Amino acid sequence: MYYDNLPIYKSALDLVVYIETIVKGFDKYHKYTIGEDLRNYSKELLFLIQRANMSKEREAELLKLRDKAEEVKMLIRVTQELKIFKGFKQFEHCSKMSFEVCRQAQAWLSSVARVQR
Repeated sequence: MYYDNLPIYKSALDLVVYIETIVKGFDKYHKYTIGEDLRNYSKELLFLIQRANMSKEREAELLKLRDKAEEVKMLIRVTQELKIFKGFKQFEHCSKMSFEVCRQAQAWLSSVARVQR
């Protein structure tokens, strides 16, 4: 695996594991609606990291990664607004983790863009 050593991969993997854990505690309706979206979108981050790391079109893949990370942040915010999290600490931790992935994706994109100029 060529992406294990990437800090963004570790951050995204931690986010996926955390989301999987907290979605188990959602009520049945939310588990299979917004919970499923959270689970799928967060896993998509891992796949995009792998593609960006292996791709010759790295900048395009990183743009997709950054956009998907922002979508995860929005889903987390919607989940909080609907009061689906069991407590504020779940929301806070989830938000911090997603923010970190977004920050790392933007930094990676910026470094690739600088190199290509």
